[in-house]
Formats: sequence, structure tokens, C-alpha cells
Amino acid sequence: MPKVLVSGSGGQLGLELAELLPRRGHEVVALSKEELHVADFGAVRLALEEHAPDVVVNAAAYTNVDGCETEADLAYRVNALGPRNLAQICEELGCDLLHVSTNYVFDGESRRPYEPFDTPNPISVYGRTKLAGEEYVRQLTNRWYIVRSAGVYGKGHNFVRTMLRLGMERDVLKVKDDEFISPTYAADLAEGMVRVIEGRHYGLYHLTNSGSCSWYEFAKEIFELAGIEVDVAPVPGSAYSLPAARPANGVLSTLGSPQLRHWREAVKDYLRREKVI
Repeated sequence: MPKVLVSGSGGQLGLELAELLPRRGHEVVALSKEELHVADFGAVRLALEEHAPDVVVNAAAYTNVDGCETEADLAYRVNALGPRNLAQICEELGCDLLHVSTNYVFDGESRRPYEPFDTPNPISVYGRTKLAGEEYVRQLTNRWYIVRSAGVYGKGHNFVRTMLRLGMERDVLKVKDDEFISPTYAADLAEGMVRVIEGRHYGLYHLTNSGSCSWYEFAKEIFELAGIEVDVAPVPGSAYSLPAARPANGVLSTLGSPQLRHWREAVKDYLRREKVI
């Protein structure tokens, strides 16, 4: 089994990968952003030369979508130059690179789910920097996998936890009903990514839980499963004045990619694991 180095191992996805890979028989080196700053070319070289992985999984990213608008330089360094550094060193050392990307590379104007080779057109700094990272990976190494996902939740701060907290604090919650995604459990995403690594077929993948919904529908399902009584009011995204634009259609087609279970089943499992239900 290949030796896998995971950058960004302290994030929702990185934590799941660090647990899952050893169970699948892989030797794992899990490095948090404090242990490996992917934007530091010298640090990337030292880490990859020291640990000599067969596969690098880049789960490191600056994912604060609104924060990226005001900290564009930091977003570019982490989301674009980080993947560039990893791709360049991976190519030199002969190891594979799996880079994690996002549905935010699309503008959300499509009337159908986005297929892997639809033309990206990001509408936020976050989306633009993530697309730049993808391009560096494709150009600088031939041994790449790019995995785009959407609406990821798991350990740590996420939409599900926020809804559970607000649902206990308020009688009425307003949630957007005109932005659509496929909510994706980080544990399922990690499972799909390991299947990609083990399959050894380089290329571009869309990995999300199956099915789709609006953020409003997602919130309603969370409260119903958790047994929390709160009035959820559907509102348009325009009701919120946020720094970054969001794609109205953030649904990814998983055509040609490993298939994951339905998002409703996944969120129920997550709530069980978190001992909410």
C-alpha cells in the first residue's frame, strides 16, 4: 500500500483522512497547517524529501469564502501557490498528488449539475484562487488527481453545527432557499478519495454525496432529524449582504467518479456520530 502524506490534516477532511487511511492499510504522515505551510516552497521540499511519500493529498486551503475577499494575498498564497509548490516537488520526486478543490470554480449559472469538464468561471476570490491552484497542478505534474467537492461538513466548525446551535437559541431562522448544493459528509468524501487513490486513474473528479437541496432544505432536514422545533423561513440569498458572491447552482455532477450515498443518509450518520440523535 502506498505511503500517503496529508497536508492540512487539522481540517474537517484532513482529520477524516488521517483516521481512514491507516484503517485501509496505508502508512500516513498527517501534517497540519502549523506543521507544513504549503505556501512555503522550502518547507514543502523538506517535508516531501524527509517523508518520501508515494502520494500527497493536499487538503490545505484557505476556505473562509468572505475572508478571501479582504485577504486575497493570503488566499492566493495558500490556495494557488501551495498547490503549485506541491505539484512541482511531487513531479521532481515522482510521487502522485491529489489536490482538493471546490464547486466555487463555477459561476452557478448552469441549469444542470456541473460536469467535470464544464468550463469554470469563478465569481469570488476564493473560487479564482482555487481554480489557479488547479491549473498549477495540471501544468506542473503529470501525476495528478483533482477532486472537487461541495458543502463539506465534519469535525469542527460547519453549517450543521451552526444550525444546531442557532436552532437552540432562536425561535425563527432565515435560511437561503435559492442556492443549491449537495451537502457532503467529510467521512464519505475521504472514503471516495481513498478509492480514487487506490484506483490509480489520474484525472479530474467530482465527489459529493448524491442528491441535492437548497440550504433551506438542508437546515430543515437537520432540525427534523435532531428533533429541534424551530421556525425556518426561506429567504433569497440577496437578503444577506456578504462580501463574496456564491454560485446559485453549486451542484456537481459525479459523472465518472466514485458514487457516494445520499446526503440525507449521510447527515443522519453524522448526527449519530456527534451524539445529537
